[in-house]
Amino acid sequence: MHSELIYETLCELLIKRGYSKNIKDNLCTHKDFICKGLFLDTEKGNILKLSHDGKILRCSHGTRMMDKAEIISVYGQDLQWEHFEEAIGCVKFHGEEYKYRLFETYFDIPAIVCCARIVDVLDEENGGPHDKYDFFKDVYDAIGDFYFPPSEGEEGLLFEGVRKKPEKYLQPCSNGVKDWLMELKGDNRVVFLMTSSKNRYAEMVLETVLGSDWKNYFDIYITYAKKTGGFFTKNEKFKEKEVTGKEVDSLEPKKTYSGGNYTDLKTFLEKQTKKSDPKVVYFGDCLCSDSFPAKVYGNWDVVLVLEEMEAEGYHPGLKDVLEPKRKVPKHEVDLYIDPEEEQYILSEGWGSFFYHEEEDPKHDKHMNTYWGRIISQYNAIAVPTVEYIAGMPINHRYKKFKESEVGNTDGFYPGKPKPLLSDI
Repeated sequence: MHSELIYETLCELLIKRGYSKNIKDNLCTHKDFICKGLFLDTEKGNILKLSHDGKILRCSHGTRMMDKAEIISVYGQDLQWEHFEEAIGCVKFHGEEYKYRLFETYFDIPAIVCCARIVDVLDEENGGPHDKYDFFKDVYDAIGDFYFPPSEGEEGLLFEGVRKKPEKYLQPCSNGVKDWLMELKGDNRVVFLMTSSKNRYAEMVLETVLGSDWKNYFDIYITYAKKTGGFFTKNEKFKEKEVTGKEVDSLEPKKTYSGGNYTDLKTFLEKQTKKSDPKVVYFGDCLCSDSFPAKVYGNWDVVLVLEEMEAEGYHPGLKDVLEPKRKVPKHEVDLYIDPEEEQYILSEGWGSFFYHEEEDPKHDKHMNTYWGRIISQYNAIAVPTVEYIAGMPINHRYKKFKESEVGNTDGFYPGKPKPLLSDI
């Protein structure tokens, strides 16, 4: 699992920075504490789950879950979080002056346990909670060293860890997805790959997942695209290579580029499709770095790949509910989800990613968590894995989320997650 590699490495980096060895624990004992979409209130040492309108639904201090009375004593009777307007307005990984940090990808959520354990240890050493915590900048720097070290030519510790045993961390995709990718390239469509990962790591992943001929599936390849760092809003030039490559003014098919900007990519797409402002359907699995910038700045239709749909709702005994009269897949696909991976997705302590029953007095089963609001506002549809789309004809029409309706659930395919079903 990526989670164990990430957690253990981050702990070691922080211990080297002077933190107690006691911050490192057996991650398996904290599986239920790990949950995507939580916020760290950096100065209070608290970890929060938020509603769609900024109310604190659940909260822990370090790894210790707080009851409602204690939460009210810290945040007030209305339980409104002071940084919510900033968090809902910009959907960035961290707030101004690092007052908060959200954890929304499976690459960073193990850091939640690191932060919580630091609070536990600091409180133990202090004989009680601190008035204010200032450790997060060290965690932030450790995450940076892990993924994007300061030297531009370095790949980071994640690359080294995965490179040793790629089969342990990466799962090859089905032939159905490969057939689907090739079919997408028909009718004058352009298929481009864009990733925030650096080139060597991206190529290792793609070769493991798609095979040594992975370049045949795409018309252009963009690595180290700073999707939350200005790709859509700034004018950084594309480079032929990450370190020594020269900057380029225009893009050519079947080449790999690094960095870049939205305007030059759009020009390339217009040239290849011979259409002005061509329609883009973008597949991503991160609401923060994929969905928000692609929709807001690129006006792309986003297909969100959301594993929580599978983990929370696609279970034996619910198939008929979640896949009503599903059409026969056009391609042979693999819909398997790893049981161990599922344990890191589901959390009884934090509850559903989509829904919080106590905040639904009307029982209308709309998404009422912070991330439920983001899902419906910035995505066209959401699927558990790409395999679900690959199994359908390209011209299949999907029902989309209504972005004007907070928490709308229309865009889930092949069906709504279990917590959003009124008859379950």
